[in-house]
Amino acid sequence: MKMPLVSIIIPTYNRAHIIGETLDSVIAQTYKNWECIIVDDGSTDNTDAVMQTYLQKDIRFRYYHRPKEHLSGGNGARNFGFKKSK
Repeated sequence: MKMPLVSIIIPTYNRAHIIGETLDSVIAQTYKNWECIIVDDGSTDNTDAVMQTYLQKDIRFRYYHRPKEHLSGGNGARNFGFKKSK
């Protein structure tokens, strides 16, 4: 039986210092059929650099910057992530 795809949507803003812990937790889950969409809401720290490590580590991670036409904030980032989900 095929396991359904689970979409995990994570908005982030200047959380380079803790986003790795969150993504490590996603990797550690026993359920393996997932996609994890991280939407950056305009970070000015080194979130991009941290994310590059995870994008190379696991192809199930996808990283986007929230486009200007979406409202800023967590809800706007989540809504954009939902549009990108499979």
